[in-house]
Order: sequence, then C-alpha cells, then structure tokens
Amino acid sequence: MVATAIRPKLVVVYCRYSIPPLEIAEAARDLCDLIWVLDFTDPLLVWSLPLIRRLGTAIDTSGLSDAEVAAMVALESPDGVITFSSEPILLAAAIAEGSNLRFHSRRTASLLVNKYRQRVALAQARVPGPRFWSVSADTAPTVRAHLVADLSYPVVLKPQVGSGSRNTCQVGDAESLLRLLNEAQREADDMLVEELLVEAHPREAQRFGDMLMVDSLISEGRITHFVVAGHFIPAPPFRGTGSFIPSHLSDAETRAVFDATEAALRALCVDNGFTNTDLIITPDGPRVLEVNGRIGGQIPMLLQIAGASPLLSEAMRFAVRESDGDVAPLQTEHVSFCAMYQPPMEAQRLVALSGLEVVAQLPGVTQVSLYCCVGDAIDWRRGTISRLLTVYGVANDHEHLCELYEQIQRSIVASYEMTEPAEPLR
Repeated sequence: MVATAIRPKLVVVYCRYSIPPLEIAEAARDLCDLIWVLDFTDPLLVWSLPLIRRLGTAIDTSGLSDAEVAAMVALESPDGVITFSSEPILLAAAIAEGSNLRFHSRRTASLLVNKYRQRVALAQARVPGPRFWSVSADTAPTVRAHLVADLSYPVVLKPQVGSGSRNTCQVGDAESLLRLLNEAQREADDMLVEELLVEAHPREAQRFGDMLMVDSLISEGRITHFVVAGHFIPAPPFRGTGSFIPSHLSDAETRAVFDATEAALRALCVDNGFTNTDLIITPDGPRVLEVNGRIGGQIPMLLQIAGASPLLSEAMRFAVRESDGDVAPLQTEHVSFCAMYQPPMEAQRLVALSGLEVVAQLPGVTQVSLYCCVGDAIDWRRGTISRLLTVYGVANDHEHLCELYEQIQRSIVASYEMTEPAEPLR
C-alpha cells in the first residue's frame, strides 16, 4: 500500500484473534493508510507478518510497555486508532490518549477488559445483574475455602480477563470449585465467580437461545444501536454456536434490551467507540452479561450478507473523524446467520469429519469456513473458538432459519478421541 500525504493514517492494534489482515486492508483501501501495531514474536502471527508489512507500516510491541508503544505510534502522527479484538483495548486506549484520537478512555477501557471491575461498576450504577465474587491469584486459602462453602450452586467460573468464553465453565459443587480455584492460583490467574442466571425459557422449549448481543456506536456520549443479534442455543458449558440478524425479539423485548444496554454503557462511561453487549433474557427481564469494547466478532460478515453498508469501513471513518458515527440500523427482509459446529466437551482430537460438501449445497448457505483438520487437538476450554467450522448464509425468515440450522447440524458427521468431561455439564 503506497502512502500519500492527503490520506489519513489509521492505527490498527492487531492480535491473533482479530479479523484477517486482508479484510482490514480491503476496508481501508479507499479511505486511509494503515499503521499496524502488533507483537512480532507471537508465534500465531508469524505467518501473517510478511503480509502485514506489505499492507502498511508495522510497529513491534514485544517487550515494550503501553506507554512506550504509544510514544512510538505518536511519532507517525496518526489520525485514528481501532482494534477488532478485546485483548488490545487497553493498548489502543493508551495510543488514543497519547495522540488525542477518538476511542474509549483509558478508564473505560480498564472496565471493558476486566470482568470483575466491570461488574463492580455496573453494580455501583445499580444495573441489574448476577451476584459475583472476585477470587484473585493472591486470595488467601482460608478466604477461598469460606467463599466456596457459603455459595449456592451451580455457579459460573471465568477468568477476570479474557473473551470468547475461554476457560469459562459451570461448577456444580464446592469441592470442584475449590479445586479449580486452586489450579487457577497456581497459574496466577485472577478469577470471577458469578451467580448462574436463570433463562426465561427452559432449554427444551427454546427455539433460539435466551442470550443475544447488541452492537452500538457511541459518539460524544450519543448512543446508536445498529444491530441486535440473536444466538443459537449454546454448546456446553457456554460455547457459542452462532448468531443471526435480525433477532427474533418482539418490539417490546427489543426496547427492554436497549434500555439495559444503555444503562450499562452509561455505567461504564463509554463516550466514544464501538461496543458489543452480551445479554440474557431472564424471567425478570434482560440482564447484561458483559460489555465488550469492540465490534461483535461475526457482525461485519452478517451485515455484509444482509446487504448493509460495509461496517469495517464505517468504523474506520468514525475512527479518523470522517463521520459523526451514524451507522444506520439494519433494514432487511431476510435473516443472515453464522452457524458454528462445536465438538462435545469430551472431545480431545478430531479423528474424522465429513458432510461439508452437503452443507455447502444447502439452499441459503453462502460460505463454509473450516477451522479444524483431522488430527488436530480439541479443547473446550478455548471457548467459542473451539468450533470445527462456521457456516454463513441467509434464510427467508426465522422459521426457515430453524430448519436450515437443524439441517446443518445433522449433515456434519465428526468422530473424536474422547475423554471424561472435566466439569459437570449444564
């Protein structure tokens, strides 16, 4: 990519879980020049580093503090900063502060990336949510023992920092929880224990899951919700199985979801930037599970399938101040979807996989992306990214979507090396 004096410069804080570099570069092609900020020593990024260097300026973060990286980036005189993953949000906020760019403030960023701090902020603002308890790596053994003895089970255990349901599980008794907390302490992991919220509908009665997500853009404190995505019923313990837009909610339910989302965004002092809010519908109404400080992982592709304006380019225009943040709400007569095929929790290694050709030929399917090959190790603790494949497509309506999703799940045939599940299943 050849830089010119008149094109704005956009910093992309990149990591292993981000959107592929070519997709980002294509979105920026007619808009801006890219400054890539990433860890050159990350083994999962080595393969993409030569490509990234061809797509713009590349800055190595390895061994440097956020302040040092921000100072290096400032020398490039950037016009905007963006990231498409949760992990680099603190660094992106430091870069934004150092170069006076439009992004989440460092205080807000610290709440967006730490689940415990976020829960505290939401509770202080009286945003309804689950009860929760912090168990840091330096929590005394006696304190841990008293905590697990006093809880009502089951509970949810998750790292305080992380995304995609990685290392998130449901724990059914005090003995199991204490063992897992002791293991986390040995790994120096700070953990969060949460009350397991009851879903509004029994699983056997659900057509879709009671969890959903709202993607929003906040510009100088003005909140615009541009998409509400429904979820398919998750795989145990909490691994995503795909999303679809528009959601299946009624207008009244959507308004309640927007109200809960806005209360959370206000509590976290989100003034500028994109957010992706995970919620669950309970018998008492929607409850916020987590606010992420970036665009939802599958949302750009779902909007593209739906024929909406390219979201990545819109996000870049917002970052470099070439727009005021007006992302139009989704308008479509069809339902675009991504359906993920998750292995069972007991799976350790993929032995055989078939049915991809059948799925690819189903009416409405537009793309099948494979993420696991025969012989690869499998670990449910990786969360949603433990999926074998993702299927993208479009359905006529939500009834057709149900039928198509069931066809996809029936058509895939996989076999595995198995072990006993590490934790009680939901």
